[in-house]
Amino acid sequence: MNKNDIDNKDYKSSFDWQGRIYFRPVSTDADAVYAKIWHKLRYENSIPVGISPVWKYVSVAASLVLLIVSTILVSVYTKNEPLSYLEVSAVPGTKVKVVLPDSSTVWLNSNAMIRYPQQFSENIRSVEFMGEALFQVRHDEKRPFVVNAEDLKIKVLGTSFNVFSSKEKGIVETTLLDGSIALFSSQNHTAVADIVLSPNQQALYNKKNGHIDVLNVCASSYASWTNGNFIFEKNTLQEIASSLERAFNVKIHIQDEELLKERLTARFTHQETLDEILSVLQISAQYKYKKEKGEIYITKR
Repeated sequence: MNKNDIDNKDYKSSFDWQGRIYFRPVSTDADAVYAKIWHKLRYENSIPVGISPVWKYVSVAASLVLLIVSTILVSVYTKNEPLSYLEVSAVPGTKVKVVLPDSSTVWLNSNAMIRYPQQFSENIRSVEFMGEALFQVRHDEKRPFVVNAEDLKIKVLGTSFNVFSSKEKGIVETTLLDGSIALFSSQNHTAVADIVLSPNQQALYNKKNGHIDVLNVCASSYASWTNGNFIFEKNTLQEIASSLERAFNVKIHIQDEELLKERLTARFTHQETLDEILSVLQISAQYKYKKEKGEIYITKR
């Protein structure tokens, strides 16, 4: 018998068996099966999903270890990472608007400088400042805003005020537009302020002796420089000259004691030049002025 005969015989045998096999239909009650499953889900205990209790404890332990390690790493890197500071200055004869990390705004006058962290801390908003600037501080009761103007510390929650710090004159001039601000001298290491200003008050801090004088002023006249306007209301000629010096980056000498105390009222709201302002003011103040080597000298007529 050859191989082909054997294969044909096996094929025929398997075919005969196929004819003898019968599949019996399975009868299923779908409603009964559904009811049984629903009963187990509703009334019996929860069904395990195949996770060993040992692995449950291992996963919990691993999670705790990961949490501890992450906390340590965050603490170490946060503690060791130094604060990144930004410094902005206004070049002579210009004004610069600065938006701080908390959305407070600062207008820097000519030659002014401000230094502040790239991101304020959770407890305090602190900046270092020198020159003249108008601060418009966003209100935040949880984080007081502190301006370190050389030897004077100005603390606020949210308000608008003008600050002028001059090394040459040894005076820090703080003028409040609205809200309230607290002033702390360099000798004051307590939580109680030396002076608390109200709107339209101005504090003159003497850096040599730490004394603070408070004056009643028209605060808006000290902040009008931000939009190029100059509003003087019964200001002394000395105060006006100081404002013009900062705005136009020029030195003005008043060579008469009587002129220093002369009070003037004037408004310049059309971007007038320095010569135009001085020419108008001299009509009321009865002075004359001249320029020498880039500086201005004012004398009585």
